[in-house]
Amino acid sequence: MSIPIVADNGSGRAVTPGRSCADGGTGAYWHHEYGVELPAGRFAAGPSEALVHLDVHSDTERFPNVDGPYPGGANPAGFLQGSESHASLLNDRGSVKLRLTSGTCAAPTLTFDGSTAAGAGTWAVDSGSGAYRSITGSGAFTVQAGVDPGADNPLNLNLSGNLTVPTPALGVTVVRTYWGGLGTDYVSRRVSVVYRITNTGPGDSFGVRITALTNPTNGVTPFATAPIALGDLASGESAEIVVRHQLGLLAPCALVILGCNFETRFTVSMPDALDIAGPALGPVTVAVKAPTLPPPL
Repeated sequence: MSIPIVADNGSGRAVTPGRSCADGGTGAYWHHEYGVELPAGRFAAGPSEALVHLDVHSDTERFPNVDGPYPGGANPAGFLQGSESHASLLNDRGSVKLRLTSGTCAAPTLTFDGSTAAGAGTWAVDSGSGAYRSITGSGAFTVQAGVDPGADNPLNLNLSGNLTVPTPALGVTVVRTYWGGLGTDYVSRRVSVVYRITNTGPGDSFGVRITALTNPTNGVTPFATAPIALGDLASGESAEIVVRHQLGLLAPCALVILGCNFETRFTVSMPDALDIAGPALGPVTVAVKAPTLPPPL
């Protein structure tokens, strides 16, 4: 993944002089928060929001926080503790919280002049909710952030790395079969089948589509054309579709269509919560049996 986060509304406070590293502290620190809307496709298929909290520490910068840079210690002079600095990505599917780490009190890695912190670090998943539950991942980041007084501090944070969510899985069952068309389909040798497509995996799926639907049984043809959209399926959720099948004049349904047995084969695209589709799932083949009785007169 690669997610750029650019904001211009950072605000917060500075705590100086703070307690020095030599005395067991973490120096002075600047607490600032930034927020921005992310367009569709930046993190998920739909729009998202990024909330970033940076806690820039320095053991050498001790001057009162004023607007603009000022003389301080040698660089690199700043660092981020993962326990305090984080970026959260939120949308209608859920949220992901990433811990940001760069350097230590003894070995800072960010250039910092009391006004702007810049450099690189690493991130790791702290937690996830909703469709992002049980998410895992880690990566790297680059950052340039203003921490001046006021509410217009800029942020340029670029996240790169890998995220993994629980994967969906495919299950298909036959709910029932019937003669449609007020019974006229029996005469035309067409059977209607209600299929239930279930997400049997631990992960949610978004934008589920049937990409292929065929009858491998000799002489049987479906009256359905893929792709067929099924919407979103959370873990354990199902969607039902009705497909009519023509029972031809070939075995096994050549002479008697009552109780005729045939097979239907499905291939389904089930993108995960990160909109990663991967290979389509399947083919899954299910056994179908036509009604054993004709429709009532």
